[in-house]
Amino acid sequence: MLKVSNSKCITVARAFCILCLISLAGCQDEADQQTTSPQQESKAAKPAAKPLTLRVVAADTLNLADVLADAIPVEPGKLELSGPVEWGLASRSSDYVARFYLDRTRRTRLPRIWITAETISEPAIETVTEENVIEYATEIASQLADESDQELLEAVIPMLIGNRPCARYVRQTRYKFKDGNNVRSIVAERQVLVTMVAGREFTVELHVLPGEIKQFRDLAYAVLAGMNFLETSNEPTPTSEEPAEEPAANEDEPATDSP
Repeated sequence: MLKVSNSKCITVARAFCILCLISLAGCQDEADQQTTSPQQESKAAKPAAKPLTLRVVAADTLNLADVLADAIPVEPGKLELSGPVEWGLASRSSDYVARFYLDRTRRTRLPRIWITAETISEPAIETVTEENVIEYATEIASQLADESDQELLEAVIPMLIGNRPCARYVRQTRYKFKDGNNVRSIVAERQVLVTMVAGREFTVELHVLPGEIKQFRDLAYAVLAGMNFLETSNEPTPTSEEPAEEPAANEDEPATDSP
């Protein structure tokens, strides 16, 4: 009887050991699944960036002859451009190529269109063309993402406006300006059209009150499409400046993007 009992005990012990090993293996598999699951979820949370698509705005849809005033030589021998009809032109400034205001007195700050130019040292793209504008817009989007985590109101897209390729985006902005002895601040929206010509970055900015982008968007498109780049002359550039149309109001402080 004792031998039989011992045999049964050994059999039960072996069975118990096997069950323990199976349980441990199952726990290990579950732990492995829990360890790899967050990594899998992380990879799934970062889909590949969607390729940009070129948006085309034909010049004839902008009615350039009707909406733009006569061209002015903002850089004699190099660049001519036109502002919207009946908009005021601000006095010349070394910080801007030109500044146009709907209110010719500039007592009402917005809407307005500012054009700036900056020489870029060793640019990745010397001149933006229809063939490379998607690459250029992708570069601009990456640059903006590196500079700030502020979400754009409208994402960067490549565009062909008339014959001028560019990148476009819209963001929220806050402007500060003097009102007598007081400093006021307003929240606004800023549409940016940016392009490269012969190593210079040209930016056409439309500044409007919130919700007014669509109302004035095409005027900024027309200003960009109407820019006329001339062949560079070997003669010295004239130093005479265009006179201001009206006495200047107090200028705004540099704009800053809203947090």
